[in-house]
Amino acid sequence: MTKDKETQYSREMKKVLWIVLFLNLLVLSIEIFAGIITSSLSIAGDAAHTVSDTLNNVVGLIVMQYAIQPPDKQHPYGHGKFETLAAFGIVIFLAIACVEIVQSSVGRMFHPVELPLFKEEVVWLLILTLIINIVIWTYERNKGLKLKSDLLIADSSHTGSDVLIKLSVLGSQIFIAQKMYWVDSLVAIIISLFIAKAGYEILSTTIPVLVDAAWHDPKDIKKSVLAITDVVDCYDIYSRKSPYLAFIECKIKVKPKDLYNAHKIADLVEEKIKEDFGKCKVTVHVEP
Repeated sequence: MTKDKETQYSREMKKVLWIVLFLNLLVLSIEIFAGIITSSLSIAGDAAHTVSDTLNNVVGLIVMQYAIQPPDKQHPYGHGKFETLAAFGIVIFLAIACVEIVQSSVGRMFHPVELPLFKEEVVWLLILTLIINIVIWTYERNKGLKLKSDLLIADSSHTGSDVLIKLSVLGSQIFIAQKMYWVDSLVAIIISLFIAKAGYEILSTTIPVLVDAAWHDPKDIKKSVLAITDVVDCYDIYSRKSPYLAFIECKIKVKPKDLYNAHKIADLVEEKIKEDFGKCKVTVHVEP
């Protein structure tokens, strides 16, 4: 990624994060107000979920100061993993919220609390937060896919669960009207399952990057390389992916013995790998 592209990427990321942060703060304010006047544990759990959304945006803005920095002596492969690390950090917030919600819900199931029906004003406020969450989810996910951002995609997945949570909270009112107050706790536990699911999805995408898991099967890379004329063998194949760039490294044996032709073949191998596997940095070592 060139310096100009990095600057453009950084500006776009920060713009998205600031917009999402503002909308999440708006949702959080409404939920805190609604939770206080209704004493609903499901709304309180939803507010806790939104707190983690808000903190994630703040963390993202801080991390963006480092993630787009160019490579240096200490970080020759760039600073892209700072962004992936921030996505991984989202899981910590989710885990804390999940545990707190489950503990409170189980306690209230054994010691039920009479809850009032939501007033019409509260219902409309929750519908407003539902609409805002749909806007955040759609906007952030589309931007994440466009910018190929682990952080935005992970955060949008988290926000996506808010939509189902809001519907569950609103639906619980039907049961509370029948004095089935335990349903509020049950909905809160269901919310925690959504939170846990979001955490698992984030882990499944960030851990491979953080531990440098193989980006592609070496057999597929070898097959691509051997398609080049005069390449005899391809081995010691390694690949990994960071948020902004992927790396492939391999050794090849070629028929030509002279250095000039051997390096020309190595150039063809690099072009072939990029053609087959997309944008990446390729390192090809020619063995005698």
